[in-house]
Amino acid sequence: MNQEFNISSLFTGSFLKWIAIGIVLTGILAYIATSPVFIKPMYRSEAIIYVPLTLFSQQFDQQGIGFASNVEIDGHIQILRSTQLLDSLERQFNLSGLWNMNVKNDAGRNKVYQKIQLRIDISKTRYNSVSVSVRDHDPERAAAMANAIVRLGDIIKEDILLENRINAYQFARELFQQKEAEILMIEERLGMVTDETERIFPGTENLRQRTMYEAELWELTARKNQYEKLRKSLDTPLPRSYIVSPAIASHKPSWPPRIPITTGAIVFYILIALFVQIIRKDAKNS
Repeated sequence: MNQEFNISSLFTGSFLKWIAIGIVLTGILAYIATSPVFIKPMYRSEAIIYVPLTLFSQQFDQQGIGFASNVEIDGHIQILRSTQLLDSLERQFNLSGLWNMNVKNDAGRNKVYQKIQLRIDISKTRYNSVSVSVRDHDPERAAAMANAIVRLGDIIKEDILLENRINAYQFARELFQQKEAEILMIEERLGMVTDETERIFPGTENLRQRTMYEAELWELTARKNQYEKLRKSLDTPLPRSYIVSPAIASHKPSWPPRIPITTGAIVFYILIALFVQIIRKDAKNS
């Protein structure tokens, strides 16, 4: 009973009056302190994409609308976070010049990387899409950077995979040419020419040679089909990211969060006022 009385005795009329005045003043000061007059606001823009299947053959099987697996999504996110992309982003928007930073040495370049990384957020959503978010003092630049990250990610992925695609094409071509040369040797051994493949040879040996020759022709056809498939796919660019929601400029500041900061300042003021009031009551009663 005495404890309840002591707690309730804290909230005297004068204390509540000062609490009310302090809440109003603290809220006003905190809201003014976080205004653009004192803190330059930052604006946030976000692009949402779905990562496509990398292999063109798989895209073809799914009529050009295949979505990537979790492994491919994670790999694409790593490309979007790579220093190669950060370099391209820095050059395109001249960020080092904008921030007056030197990129001629590794230490300066790392500082630019860190500052860019603080402003971008790339993550996989619960729906297996990828969110590319950028914050900047200029809302137009924030949107442009987010869209540029999406575009540069596709370009870098294609450049990375191009060498492997060329190697696969060259290997398929060598296999085809090798089998083609082997068939020419068989035809010479049989005394045949290419336009006489329907000729029937009497005897067991000719039958065996004929059977082997036809098998080699099937193998040549299979290798030619694979070679032509790779050649055509090499001429076809990799599927680009499916842009579900391109980034657009938002003129509503995302930082500083004025309402949460103001609310936090008011709560902090109330706690401090209560603490001071308790100390005063204890000193008066002692």
